Amino acid sequence: MTVKAFASYVNPPLAKFLALSGRAQRFVRAQGCTVETDEGERYADWIAGFGSLNLGHNPPALLEAMKRHLDAGAPNLYVEALNPHAGRLAERLVHAAGDTFGTCYFANSGAEAVEAAIKLAIAATGRRGIVYCQGAYHGTTLGALSMMARGDYRRPFEPLLTQFCEVAFADLGALAAALEAKPAALVVEPIQVESGVRMLDAGFLAAAHDLCRAHGTLLVLDEVQTGMGRTGRLFAFQHDDVAPDILVLAKSLGGGLMPLGAMVAGKGLFERAYGDPLRCEIHNATFSGNALACCAGYETLAALQAPGFLAQVVERGRQLYDLLQTRLAGHPLVARIAVQGLIGGVTLKESAHPWFSWAHWGVDELCGRPATGPLLVHRMLRRKFLMQVCGHDWSTLRIEPPLIVSETECRRFVAALAEELDWIHRHG
Repeated sequence: MTVKAFASYVNPPLAKFLALSGRAQRFVRAQGCTVETDEGERYADWIAGFGSLNLGHNPPALLEAMKRHLDAGAPNLYVEALNPHAGRLAERLVHAAGDTFGTCYFANSGAEAVEAAIKLAIAATGRRGIVYCQGAYHGTTLGALSMMARGDYRRPFEPLLTQFCEVAFADLGALAAALEAKPAALVVEPIQVESGVRMLDAGFLAAAHDLCRAHGTLLVLDEVQTGMGRTGRLFAFQHDDVAPDILVLAKSLGGGLMPLGAMVAGKGLFERAYGDPLRCEIHNATFSGNALACCAGYETLAALQAPGFLAQVVERGRQLYDLLQTRLAGHPLVARIAVQGLIGGVTLKESAHPWFSWAHWGVDELCGRPATGPLLVHRMLRRKFLMQVCGHDWSTLRIEPPLIVSETECRRFVAALAEELDWIHRHG
């Protein structure tokens, strides 16, 4: 009956689409890398809450820490008071990010943290322009949406905020030209997951950092999906040793149990933007930094920083990439395989068979979009693997398991993926 309530009162079109596509399972339990329906069917989760479940579903140590916190009876909201739980998490996050950072503002989501970063950059620099990369996905609130890739997420709300300037992805020449206008910030994702798991060229971040410095522009890295161990380092920028001025985090920061985002700012930036009694609270939210969310964040960060954890992510990522290369490289339907740590994608070629089309399936409103990716998602669902394509690029199957995934689970996944791709090729 609660499922019917969702279909009636939350998002009726989504409920209808899930039912039509065979994805209306009633999940009632979850643990580690597995979710279970009310009929006892177990599914391997290769979406992981779009990167929110880096520690898997319901990690026991995190649940126990939250229970202890709740049993202690501490206030959850510290309105007009010092919040020790936010302070404890902020200290650990700032130190983890590196010695160029100084403060941390907490939000309830990635989009909120992006909005906080935009406002901080504007207030700290006294400038208005924001530069972003073509293909971006930074959230669906108004400021973040103004940096969204062109398409269905953006189109219904145009015209959006002015003074947002799009540049070609990973194009240093275009970036240099845009920075001549002295914008407040450049906002970039280390990996554009939703646009097909596009990775920046080696050296791009370092060059972009130097260009921003030369023009007095702040470099903002959106690590909502790539942060918190996903790429094999705690933060993706650490692969290049190029610290941004502002680091944006969310999703798995709350351990998959609490909504939690963060904007980690370079030393002195917060003071430049909000450094007196009249301005210190002009960007705020009632539940930002609430005690329970901060407890979850602290324990999540502690788990990710435990000895050997990230080394295991690197090793598992290598195993997964090798398995994908061995089974799928050269496959007639595979155009590209990209993996860093445990974030990746398999970009597919379209089958020419008319049966494998939205028109044939009676979903005419989706005609013109890639169909092979969603078909593969459906085929894998029948094999009890939860998967999804990228938001802006339906030809790319995203690969985003919990970071605790085992080698055996990786082998099962790749074997099933290869068999289903073979089936589509034989019948197409």
